[in-house]
Amino acid sequence: MLKGRSFTDRGEKWAGSPESIPYGPGKWIFLGLLAISAAVVLLAGFVLWYVPSYGLQNIHPVIPYILGGTLLVLAVVVVGGGLLLTVVILKGGAFPQSCKLRGLLVKFFLPLMVMLGGLLRIPKVKIEQSFVDINNQLVRGMDKKVRPEHILLLMPHCIQYLDCRIKVTQNVRNCVGCNKCEIADLIGVSDEFGVDLFISTGGTIARRKVYEKRPDAIIAVACERDLTSGIQDAYPLPVFGIINKRPRGYCVATGVDVASVREAVNALVG
Repeated sequence: MLKGRSFTDRGEKWAGSPESIPYGPGKWIFLGLLAISAAVVLLAGFVLWYVPSYGLQNIHPVIPYILGGTLLVLAVVVVGGGLLLTVVILKGGAFPQSCKLRGLLVKFFLPLMVMLGGLLRIPKVKIEQSFVDINNQLVRGMDKKVRPEHILLLMPHCIQYLDCRIKVTQNVRNCVGCNKCEIADLIGVSDEFGVDLFISTGGTIARRKVYEKRPDAIIAVACERDLTSGIQDAYPLPVFGIINKRPRGYCVATGVDVASVREAVNALVG
């Protein structure tokens, strides 16, 4: 990292790192996997009903119909939820049942997409990027806006200048504003909107802070893996995820697009 200027000030384009894949919003990856999984569920449901029916009929003639009805309901829930999710994603805008859709996305479709993506040899990080992008759209679409003082900005400690000797994880206001990293800019966003800013040293500390503050929404910066797990852990609490910049790899001198953070705050407060 060059001394004296942040990534934002230098206006440099992030080119990624050897161990990371450059971020590009990928809704279509997730939607494609969603369509394939819906077809798989329909086919599997038919097979599970058709094959045992001959044997189950010998036990009782009604059992095949009970099994078929159960599988039909499951298929309708999966395919119907997938279609609704697709329509909301493509249409955009506010959606009253955004929280329930996020639950369907987080609890059901994400594990299914990861499993299916593994079979199709799609890099997991690309699926996570797509998931974060769709999750953010659903968070934007919440019909209820959030008061600034009830928003928590959660940042990883690795965004701090690597050789900085000042400890900001206990009190972010210890920052002297040298502009060698984006922390001073984030403090500016915090002051501008009146939102709480916290620099976390790890997942356990972050969860403790969320428990203490009990915010109505979180704006978090991290890598794809940590954002994905954090969104899952925090549900139903809405988390707007911003993928960090990693010019030197994971967890070392990472960066954050402050403009994206400001835009996320604006989206939540309306």
